[in-house]
Amino acid sequence: MATLKNLIIVAALLVAGTALAIAQNAPASQPPAPAAGNTAAPAPSAKSTKSKQKKAKPAKPADAAPKQ
Repeated sequence: MATLKNLIIVAALLVAGTALAIAQNAPASQPPAPAAGNTAAPAPSAKSTKSKQKKAKPAKPADAAPKQ
């Protein structure tokens, strides 16, 4: 009788431990959803986005004759 009692206790502990392990490490039911938007877009360039200012050309004198 004691052997049967010990066997039942061991089986109960084994089943309880297995149930806890499965509950804590359950496999994922579905794969994760894809991210919204374009996640493959490249990062912005590290270069400066400031536009370079061009030097102003000197104004031609009004009385200068056009070249022919």
